Amino acid sequence: MGSYTTKTMNKKYLILIMARKGSDDVISRQNLRLVNNKPLLYYIVKTALKFKKADVIVSTDSEEIRELSLLYGAQYIKRPKKLTKNSTSVKEICFDVLQKLQKEDIHYEKCLVLHPKIPLIKNSTINTFFKNLEKNRSTIFGISNIVDSKLGYEIENSKELLNLNPSPKPLAILNRIVAFNTKQFIKNNGKFTSPFYGLKLPDDETHSLISYHDFGTFEQILNRKKILVRIDSTVKIGMGHVFNMLTILNHFRHDEILILMHKNRNLGYKQFRENLYNVSFFTSDTEFNGVLRKFKPDIIFNDILNTTESYMKKLQNYTTMTVNFEDRGKGRKLSNLIFNPIFEKQKSLPKEFYGAKYACVRDEFRIWTNEILSENVKKVLISFGGTDQNNITEKTISIIQKHNLKNIEFILLLGFGYTHKKTIKEKIKKLQKESFKIILIDDSDFMAKHIRDVDFAIVSNGRTVFELAAMNVPVLAVSVNTREQNHNFVKEQNTGIKIDYKKSSYEKLLKKSLEKMLSFNNRKIYKKNLVKIDLLNGINIVVQKINHEYDVLNKSAIQKLDSSNS
Repeated sequence: MGSYTTKTMNKKYLILIMARKGSDDVISRQNLRLVNNKPLLYYIVKTALKFKKADVIVSTDSEEIRELSLLYGAQYIKRPKKLTKNSTSVKEICFDVLQKLQKEDIHYEKCLVLHPKIPLIKNSTINTFFKNLEKNRSTIFGISNIVDSKLGYEIENSKELLNLNPSPKPLAILNRIVAFNTKQFIKNNGKFTSPFYGLKLPDDETHSLISYHDFGTFEQILNRKKILVRIDSTVKIGMGHVFNMLTILNHFRHDEILILMHKNRNLGYKQFRENLYNVSFFTSDTEFNGVLRKFKPDIIFNDILNTTESYMKKLQNYTTMTVNFEDRGKGRKLSNLIFNPIFEKQKSLPKEFYGAKYACVRDEFRIWTNEILSENVKKVLISFGGTDQNNITEKTISIIQKHNLKNIEFILLLGFGYTHKKTIKEKIKKLQKESFKIILIDDSDFMAKHIRDVDFAIVSNGRTVFELAAMNVPVLAVSVNTREQNHNFVKEQNTGIKIDYKKSSYEKLLKKSLEKMLSFNNRKIYKKNLVKIDLLNGINIVVQKINHEYDVLNKSAIQKLDSSNS
């Protein structure tokens, strides 16, 4: 009759999975078709088994499904042929199973019916069904929000066009998901007992197999990772980390992502919110640990500069994979992957990657290019990042004023976190009256627009130089801190001039460097070198390495889980 014993079948809850062999009207062998190299059946069985308070039985007429059920850790009951038709109802199958179990003196108080064609149900939802049954609710149907009542229409036939009438009915019962009290069900001769209740399921769990296209959707959703991004952003740190992370996350758009920031280091949180990411804040270790416990990340991205060993060891309690960016701290040796693109290649750990090869260029700099190479410089961009802590912007403008550079148009791009806007705006107005050609752009969200037609750019020596290089723009790169002083891309690739910012010598260095940048021959060389550099594949390399590492670790974890359940 089935593979079960009274010893193993002794819980008060039953999860019954409907999985017949027969063909669907649209898709044959639907329960056995592979999704991510696993039968569709696998996913609902594994989810059900995670709910430890219930026994899991598969009702099937298929020998193959019976064997797979045993392989994955469930039991089965053979379904009679008369109950394998498309028209067979859920209650008929439930009644057949429960009667067979009764004959073996196996009894359950509550039952939840699931189906492989709706494979995205989560363990938390299963728990919710049984919790509600414990509140003396006899029958609970799974409900899907299939239309917005404001936009929903009923269709009427017409010869030429379809008549659409607004519909007030946004809810629909999910096929073959129902929870019920078994004693009442049996007493009622296999009929669900009223009153009936509906449990609205989360939208991401209600996707049902309707066509072959849905298999691709299932693969995408089932591959979804939970990624927690721990990132800091302050005036001192700058906004480069934020924009870099936004670029990376765009390639994980199908995954579930949570941004976690310290409440006092959250300068860039608005940018994440504007890009529709969920953002949480913490102020203490207790709050930090609480977020990790609740979210349960598959991967943690760390973009907080140098990490400590104690911090990384703590993360190992909450995840099996960490990826660190721009990290040269002692904690990095405990990370699965480390990407340090702004530092040139050096002796490193096995999975630590240095250099421009791993630079993640924003999308806008991948689309537009700069073809400008004129004998005389006409236009120059000035930008010192999102914050410009040392206010090098104003110092640079003062030098331009002092040396009377009125024949060049300067595009001054201020960052989101620049704190001297009022002063610089007043100064620019005065200089404009004195015939200086300075155009001020306040916090543009489209930097590439202002780079397309400049002869060169004066910028901080961070990630911006990669973006400019991607657009073939020579740079005068100013290292504003010790980290940037170690960034030698411009110097080594000979795509411009690199100088280190020192208050006492900045004017002299800038004046000398400007003279070199104004030289047509020099810019010609820089342009030639820029054309040879390919920076557009960096983001693909980084993403591929992250996904590969995750797949390796996940495969190992699944194998361990499967072996423990067998």
